[in-house]
Amino acid sequence: MSDFKVNPAPQNDAPGATLGRVIVSFVLFAAGLLLIGIGASGGSDLAPYIFTGGVLAVSLGFGLPMIGASER
Repeated sequence: MSDFKVNPAPQNDAPGATLGRVIVSFVLFAAGLLLIGIGASGGSDLAPYIFTGGVLAVSLGFGLPMIGASER
């Protein structure tokens, strides 16, 4: 037989830090969707900037959980 062993995945963060990152990511995503909706309504001269801020917030909401991630 072979001596095949699987290396365990390293645990980088504490569970509380991971939960906090998930909550912050969700808030950023939801706020970004809200900003996109406000910016798309076109109510003021700042609408393009609000829309762009919403797109950036949604992108950060997706990207934040990837900080420190590695391919397994």
